[in-house]
Amino acid sequence: MLNIFAQYKGLNRSAYVLFFARLINAMGSFIWPMLTMIMSIKLGYKESEIALIFLIIAVLFLPGNIIGGKLADHFNKKLIIVSFNIISVIFFMICSFIEPGNLMLVFFVLAGLFVTMEGPSHEALAIESSLPKDREKIFSLTYLGNNIGFIVGASLGGFLISNYLSLAFIIDGSTTLIATFLVAMYVIPIKEEEITVEDRNIYEDEVHVKHSGFKLIWNRKSILIQILTIIFIGFIYDQWTFIIPLHMAEIFGENNGPINYGFVASVNGLVVILTTPILTYFTKRMVEMKKIVISMALYAVSFAIFFLSQGLPIFYIFIILFTLGEVMSTISMSPYFSRRIPITHRGRINSYRNITGMIGSIAGKVAMGFLVENFGFNTGYALVVFIAVAAGVITALNMILDRKIFPKLYQNLELQKEISS
Repeated sequence: MLNIFAQYKGLNRSAYVLFFARLINAMGSFIWPMLTMIMSIKLGYKESEIALIFLIIAVLFLPGNIIGGKLADHFNKKLIIVSFNIISVIFFMICSFIEPGNLMLVFFVLAGLFVTMEGPSHEALAIESSLPKDREKIFSLTYLGNNIGFIVGASLGGFLISNYLSLAFIIDGSTTLIATFLVAMYVIPIKEEEITVEDRNIYEDEVHVKHSGFKLIWNRKSILIQILTIIFIGFIYDQWTFIIPLHMAEIFGENNGPINYGFVASVNGLVVILTTPILTYFTKRMVEMKKIVISMALYAVSFAIFFLSQGLPIFYIFIILFTLGEVMSTISMSPYFSRRIPITHRGRINSYRNITGMIGSIAGKVAMGFLVENFGFNTGYALVVFIAVAAGVITALNMILDRKIFPKLYQNLELQKEISS
């Protein structure tokens, strides 16, 4: 147990600042996780209408991701983060003074657009503030901070959404502002001369200024394939904020549905807190793509259990299995890409990841909205299980290609295993 928690010791200061920034920001993130319920309960939209709204949001966010990625590779990342987050906070505050309705939704989407645009810069800054060997630990630590905050936010979110929606917007904007200040002031990228030869990774140190992002991933096709599988992962992951709250609202009613969902969401945060350090420690010498395959298997099983029962206890069992899959995916996905992408293209490739994830998310909402409305929840769950299995199989096959393109990463991992044994 001491080794499990000691793995986070000795990281640079930026890692701990990112941890606290994510924690504070997540404590106030009430709106996005509850957006489906807000549109369903507060605004009276049907499942298919909600899916269409999310499709429109995705169309707006796609160019935002592309622009954000290009800006991250060519301009000061901290300036981008601060500027766009301040704009998003202004829109959050405007929402707090508007009655629930379409105009409020418009301003909230605009806030989300600027948060999306700063996303590639935030991800790239986190990578540049860490050594290649520490990536799993740092992404694990920041993910842990995010969920410690979320466990508080989700519990309060159900009550705030039902009774104090304006206050939820104010808190969301305030925590975003505090987190932005911490990142801007105290997260410091590691200078190239500070990285020893042993800590260098040739695949991310290479410079391809003349290459476009698309040309880079075309030359490194395992990255391209893995980016495309994020469509499947986005399809699966967002169902716990789309089909699950809709299902719970149908079963438990408009008042108890949001409250029960808030507690289920809190279990998600609790499981993350309890298992992230453990899974990070025991899988530290497992290649990233194997972890992704395991996460897909856990996703498939979590949704499959709804064929056994659909009472309140089964939702808690679901969220435990689902969260284990989420943890495995989180501690593997960002480290996988960070070690295979040169510093000159991090912002753009991260924007591609965000775009494919968004495509999967919206496709999932549209497909599931149609299926649930016309064929019921079980049909939707069956589709999610099939897609999770397909994503796992594709990743397992892609690992063969990845080993050929990035052999030194696998050699280093095998060497670490020999030393430890």
